[in-house]
Amino acid sequence: MKRAAPRTAVRAFAATLAALVLAGCASQTARSLAAVPRPVAAAFELEGRLAASDGERAANGSITWSHTPVADEWTVYSPLGQIVGQLVRTPRGAMLLTADGSAEQAADADTILPRLLGVPAPIDGLQHWVQASTRPGARVLSLDEAGRPTRISDAGWIIDYVEYAGPAADAPPRRIDATWGDARIRLLIDQWTPRR
Repeated sequence: MKRAAPRTAVRAFAATLAALVLAGCASQTARSLAAVPRPVAAAFELEGRLAASDGERAANGSITWSHTPVADEWTVYSPLGQIVGQLVRTPRGAMLLTADGSAEQAADADTILPRLLGVPAPIDGLQHWVQASTRPGARVLSLDEAGRPTRISDAGWIIDYVEYAGPAADAPPRRIDATWGDARIRLLIDQWTPRR
């Protein structure tokens, strides 16, 4: 008759097995999913509707955004169509012009973009978010049946792609919800025009 393994050996084996399973799960979650390769425009024009909240204050309106590799121009409008503010970024820095005629300058757009949007969204990230592409350091967390990202994690933000403009794998996003703690951005893209 075989002797039963001592309980301590069984417990040690179970603990080792549990640690291996948990380590495998952790490496699975840390790994980024591979999305279908998407065309990424270096320059584009975007028109849409924006809602933003920092957990205490909320604002909404429409937005136009012209982006090139070296410059950006954002214009935010109130729900009634008046210009609320305009942010221009060039290699020399950034300037925010507001409806009351005041101007604010900064070395980079990230410093003053929160004053225009109401939340501290990274401008370098936004150009990727609106194209459902990942910049270095970002991870794809889930995909739809066409292989397009439905959720991306980037610099603490979670970006959900609620709707695409069509069923094709290369269709641009139509609705994007991004969250970071209490900060929330919802962007509904009405028109997307890649530029050469």
